Amino acid sequence: MQTYSVEILKPKDFKLLKDLADLELISIKKEKSIKQNVTDFQQLLLNGPTWNEEEYQEYLKNRKAINSIGKI
Repeated sequence: MQTYSVEILKPKDFKLLKDLADLELISIKKEKSIKQNVTDFQQLLLNGPTWNEEEYQEYLKNRKAINSIGKI
């Protein structure tokens, strides 16, 4: 399986993707905006000294995402 990010330029075009999803040819998942992810990451870093295991795993996931930006 391959994952791609798609930006919808015209809202009417989303119907085409929805039709493909209805045929179970693709899966559509809504993602947080990059700005929201950055804000969450900043908050997580500010709370760093008090991290629990779940928060630490979230930090690692965000760090991996940031390090992969620009890589194909």
